[in-house]
Amino acid sequence: MHDEPDYFDRATVPLATLLDEPSLQAELASPAPRVLATDARLAAQIRSTPVAAAIVIELDDPGQYMLPGDLLMVTGLAFSGDAEHDRDYIARLRASGVSALVFGLEPVHAEIPPTLLAACREANFPLIVLPPPIYFAAVTSIVNRALETERTRALEHMNTLARHLTEAVLQHRPAQRLVERLATEPGSWAALRIGDELYLGGVVPDELALAEMFTEFDERLRRPRGAKGGASTAFTTLRTAGAEYEVAAHEATPRTSRNRSVDGNAILTIGRAPRLTRIDLTALQLAANLVGLLLQLPAAQSMAVDQLLMQLLMERHGSQLLGAERDRFARLLANSLGGGSKTAHAVIAMRDPNAAAIGDPVPAGETVASDTNWLRQLLHTPLVEHRSKQLRAFVASAPSQSELQHAGQLGWLLAVSKPHPLLELPTAMQEAEVLARAALHIGSHVDGTAPPAEASWPLGAAADPAVARAAATQWLAPILTAETAEQRAALTSWLHQHGSWDRSARELGVHRNTVRRLVGDAQLRLGRDLDDPLERARVLLALTALAADSPPGVPPGGSSAT
Repeated sequence: MHDEPDYFDRATVPLATLLDEPSLQAELASPAPRVLATDARLAAQIRSTPVAAAIVIELDDPGQYMLPGDLLMVTGLAFSGDAEHDRDYIARLRASGVSALVFGLEPVHAEIPPTLLAACREANFPLIVLPPPIYFAAVTSIVNRALETERTRALEHMNTLARHLTEAVLQHRPAQRLVERLATEPGSWAALRIGDELYLGGVVPDELALAEMFTEFDERLRRPRGAKGGASTAFTTLRTAGAEYEVAAHEATPRTSRNRSVDGNAILTIGRAPRLTRIDLTALQLAANLVGLLLQLPAAQSMAVDQLLMQLLMERHGSQLLGAERDRFARLLANSLGGGSKTAHAVIAMRDPNAAAIGDPVPAGETVASDTNWLRQLLHTPLVEHRSKQLRAFVASAPSQSELQHAGQLGWLLAVSKPHPLLELPTAMQEAEVLARAALHIGSHVDGTAPPAEASWPLGAAADPAVARAAATQWLAPILTAETAEQRAALTSWLHQHGSWDRSARELGVHRNTVRRLVGDAQLRLGRDLDDPLERARVLLALTALAADSPPGVPPGGSSAT
């Protein structure tokens, strides 16, 4: 672990800015070319060396007048071929944080003093040689222009990144989205630990010992403020798989009014090869503050209130209330759901076990308490709770097709009940529970207000009558209205009579052509090919599943046709 690099205090550009400038014809004389050719890590580190300013000082000890990140330019007045002097000179430059030494040939030296070149190569210190007649003013001008461009670019980039980080915390799985957004630059990665949960973004090296890294950061960051070495940000350098990463960590745990941390501390880290930038550090601090906001409310208390409220709504049936209390109950619910609502839908959201999100730390089919925030935003309702492997909610309006599609893209299955009076919310939730079981078997959303697009019959229907009835209601929705009672009765009879028009006509007491017309109309409404034996079998299964709920002598749906 080490303190914050000094170059973070100033705008910088990489040393490659000078090396790649054609007008300078700069030559990198140190480290030695053969060393750079065999050490890709060192070559990348040299090119990315941060430069904050270009300064000319022809003194024997210029380091005391320079700041970390400064580029020193000399013509060699202080060099006389003394090897020990040159080694000490380079050591002082390195200790002062000087980025590199730029040596201008002529008028003092026609070539680099061998002792200076040897000292630089011995320390792998960057030495750049400028041929005549390049003037130092040209170097200063190029550095200053690059720095101004970098300041403008950094400001624009930081504004965009700040917006993206803020948007990330408003999306589903905000912690995961945040680390993914934080690590979008090449060579960077991010990791967030909240209690026992770990979220990763970017390409994290497989060999990286994350547990040990977080243990070290935790020990340093969790020291009391004011203690020696205590800081809100810590830095280290990690080497793995032939690459070197500079890593910064920031504490993201909010503080309570009593200045004690909430349960489950949070640490956010960002790493980049070969080194971090000022933008990385600023983004890390902003992201850590956003994580702190996510954790600001006492999570255990907030979740307990959500569960208590939903428990009261589902266990205290509104129809049991009397008089003014009944009206007040309905009015409060309507206001909670957006005002003016007289009915509500129950919604159950479950993770699709076959559609786990890539990089998501939550196992397939599982949910976590923080998912309630996402569902609140999707459904625009405050009445959401997390229970076991489900999220449960009440909404004034059923989710739209776009909202259902968005949920599906994120790996969620939704079960939506039909609208129920506000005083019958327990009934709505019971219906949603049944539809949720069907949704898991079908593998798609089950919307009680509209027929689904799926054509497959759930395998769970044979073992679970509730699933069968729920799926059948979806399949047969177009012919389950009062106006389609005759079509439904004719279709039921015709299927039971194995497609015989005459036997169906006798059973119903109508002409065979009437049976043909009614069955044809039912087929058109259902949008299914009844010439297909398999399709006929599915429709018959659906009608049979609903028959158990019909009074004796009455076809499924509650009306008779004679």
